[in-house]
Amino acid sequence: MIVLLKKINAAIMLYSKSQKLNDWSEMIGKIYDGTQNYSKSTYEIHSHLTEVSGAFGKMLFKKNDYQEALLFLPKMFAWAIALFRKVKGPDADLQEALLIKYPKVCSYCLKAPCECWTKEKPEVNVEEVNKFYLHSYSSQNKSINGIQLMFRNIYGESWGLDNPKSDYNTTPIEAMRSMYTRMIEELSETAEAIRFHHLYPSNFNNELADYFAWWFALVTNFNRLYNDKRNSLLAEDILWAAYPGFCLACGLRPCDCRPGPVRALLSKPSLNDLALIDGLTQAENQTSFDNHTKEIKSKQFPVVLPIACVRIDVDDFKKFNNEISHFAGDDALKTIVTVLRQKVRTRDRVFRVGGDEFAVICHDLSALEAEGMMKRFSDFLKTKLIKGKNSQGEEIEKNITLSIGIATCREHTQIVEAFKQADEAAIRSKKNGKDKITIS
Repeated sequence: MIVLLKKINAAIMLYSKSQKLNDWSEMIGKIYDGTQNYSKSTYEIHSHLTEVSGAFGKMLFKKNDYQEALLFLPKMFAWAIALFRKVKGPDADLQEALLIKYPKVCSYCLKAPCECWTKEKPEVNVEEVNKFYLHSYSSQNKSINGIQLMFRNIYGESWGLDNPKSDYNTTPIEAMRSMYTRMIEELSETAEAIRFHHLYPSNFNNELADYFAWWFALVTNFNRLYNDKRNSLLAEDILWAAYPGFCLACGLRPCDCRPGPVRALLSKPSLNDLALIDGLTQAENQTSFDNHTKEIKSKQFPVVLPIACVRIDVDDFKKFNNEISHFAGDDALKTIVTVLRQKVRTRDRVFRVGGDEFAVICHDLSALEAEGMMKRFSDFLKTKLIKGKNSQGEEIEKNITLSIGIATCREHTQIVEAFKQADEAAIRSKKNGKDKITIS
């Protein structure tokens, strides 16, 4: 047992916050390459990188939500690494790719601090840049914070951190907007480099290095939003909080999460989709449920069998309305959907099919797997107390319990019948004392 614990601890300590950039690349690959990214194409990974980069901009500049924007910075870094590994291979040297372009000096003027921003930018002298690279590579601190400091030493003046005459020395949010615009420009040029990688393979390294450079600029300047110019946000801190050697969602390395989108959609549903969304809970509604089951039955919508069909009834729902208020009942329904989406897989479909009734369609999932998932969901839901005042003004707290039924659909044509069985199983759960899960 002691030997086993030592092996486990050694595996956990394999990576650390202060590790080198190549170690970060290897770690991200160990966590996600084999399970999440192995089947993704280069363009799909670039699409994910574009998605999280855009989400950062939306949160920061449109919603003015600094804390939410901050959550996307480590995702941008991780997807950029995933793209590098996909294009160049898992053993490619990310440190070399970055430091060849930025060998402790600006690759244009060959100065640190950079002087390009004060005058016309010269042409790149590749031979001279390579000389700087060969001379400086061994002495460069290759940790994330070391590379962040390198970029600050080169470009800190032009960012306005150390020079009040910088073009970026406007309001902090406008400075961030300018840097973000440059990063998005590099992201688009990275897409072009992918298309022509078979002709100009080194150009991809060049464009992705520029993306990383502006990413470091955003991280370094983020604290200016809080009027704190002296204390830069440290890249290692935000990265290690998001990727501490394993997947935070499942706690494993490699990640064992089911493949799915990196987050819920930030874009608004189309006008056509609004007719399929329940206005209170934002779950899909009865019409959407009927349409989707018809598509599965006719095989218009391909899904992997078996399908776990789940029906959920809220126990004693009237008590929320009668003993507290109708607002409490609404809160209970919204809480159910919020927690349900947290506990089911991202590809599972959640529907509100009645006043206090819900359905979940889980393809490629057995009844026993669905039972475990519903058990985790219902247990966690009980910790979410619904609070309010009754008609006498008394404070009341009430938890939510559910009667759940599960049935297995092994043929596409049997999807409607399977949900009838799941509904009957939910009724048996209610009759047998409530707060139960029954498998048909």
